[in-house]
Amino acid sequence: MKLEEAFSLELRRLVSADDADRAFNKAINSKHMFKCPDPKCDAQVTCANLDKPRSFRKRDPYFIFVSEHIQGCPIGENIVHELRKSKKGMKDPEALSYINDDIIELDLSSGRRKVLKNDNEENEKPDSTSSKSKKQKSFDEDTDHKRSSRKRLSGLVEAFLAGEERFVETADGRIHLKELFIPISAKNDISLLPDEPKIYYGKAWINKIKNFYQVKFNSEMVCGELKCKPTFFIPASLIDDESNLVRTSRVDLDKLSSSKPAIPLNMFIFSPVPPVKSNKGKFINFLLTDITYIYFKHKKI
Repeated sequence: MKLEEAFSLELRRLVSADDADRAFNKAINSKHMFKCPDPKCDAQVTCANLDKPRSFRKRDPYFIFVSEHIQGCPIGENIVHELRKSKKGMKDPEALSYINDDIIELDLSSGRRKVLKNDNEENEKPDSTSSKSKKQKSFDEDTDHKRSSRKRLSGLVEAFLAGEERFVETADGRIHLKELFIPISAKNDISLLPDEPKIYYGKAWINKIKNFYQVKFNSEMVCGELKCKPTFFIPASLIDDESNLVRTSRVDLDKLSSSKPAIPLNMFIFSPVPPVKSNKGKFINFLLTDITYIYFKHKKI
């Protein structure tokens, strides 16, 4: 769901992203000082790319929610409704839309790039029409499986941990797989990180709070003078025990959060923008909008 307007905490009125762009460095000084347009909801909004010079932008400034809505917020409820509706029609609910269908890998043996596409095979032996159709269908299904498995967060993480020399086509262009990953580290000032989808990772623990879960990283990040351990929440609305995502089912999350001693996890979260400093306190948080945007392992990185 595209957010057309947000409430500017500096101007004290609703503005569009274009309005914010024109007022930046004049009446507006921070890309983070926005909130949900609903008067009763204080969900924090960032105007991504607002502080980036025009010549360096891959996208024009746009609004994105970076914190949870209050219960009953019609805008927040509409976002959840649209997300659930879009998932019903998705062939692969674990695919990341930021990664394009064609995954480019570097073939080190030949020095050439190879693209996993649905191209017709050359020099195919003569065969019946039905046999060709079956072969093509099998080829299509196999290609689709390769594409989707490489687009899943789990597939990207495993390739990264294996040190694969892979290049991926993203919505912003072709990049090396390593460029997608950013460690949770005090060396990273979040105000200097790009407003681009990235996979953040580090050691973390899961804590249960009522009917939702808090994930807290072990390492700190900084935002100016603030230094703290980033967190994010797994809200009850994202947990579907009827899905086939066993590792993020309520049963498994309960086990992880209640184990004694606590189980340290190597946590990965796919986030459209960097974590943000809360406008309400001295916290650094990610916003998790889809349960398939996290992946964790018990093994050491």
